[in-house]
Amino acid sequence: MKVTTTLIAAALACGASFAEAQAVQYAGGKTTFDGKCVVCHQAGGKGMDGLAPPLVEYPGKYAGTDEGRRHLGHTVLYGMFGPIKVKDKSYNFKMPSFASMSDAEIAEVLNYVVFDLNAQHGSAKPFDAEQIKALRASPVDGSAVHAQRESVVKSLGL
Repeated sequence: MKVTTTLIAAALACGASFAEAQAVQYAGGKTTFDGKCVVCHQAGGKGMDGLAPPLVEYPGKYAGTDEGRRHLGHTVLYGMFGPIKVKDKSYNFKMPSFASMSDAEIAEVLNYVVFDLNAQHGSAKPFDAEQIKALRASPVDGSAVHAQRESVVKSLGL
């Protein structure tokens, strides 16, 4: 009886893992996130107090506007530094540039963040490699990305 109970519990645990895996629309983006972003932004994009902000709400809202989409792409491409606030918490993080990643990889990781980590993403449409390629054509530095963020936050009333 004890063995049967253990087997049932194991099967249920595998089923939960399988269901969670099915919920991910952008598996390539998750793989990239887990390999490059999770060390600071933590599993599931929950963030790290004082260092890296959570990615489970604002990116979904940003992705619904052209300015917000530009900001998200520039953040991954060129990094960002300087103090920011997300809700009532402050972060002072120097996000590195990930410009060495391909346009497709950046689009996939942004799609993972916007659509898989954010329950609310409104009318946002997926990123594609062409959009990232266009952003590369007008490089900016991390301080400009920080200023861009302030504008996006203000325009969205966050």
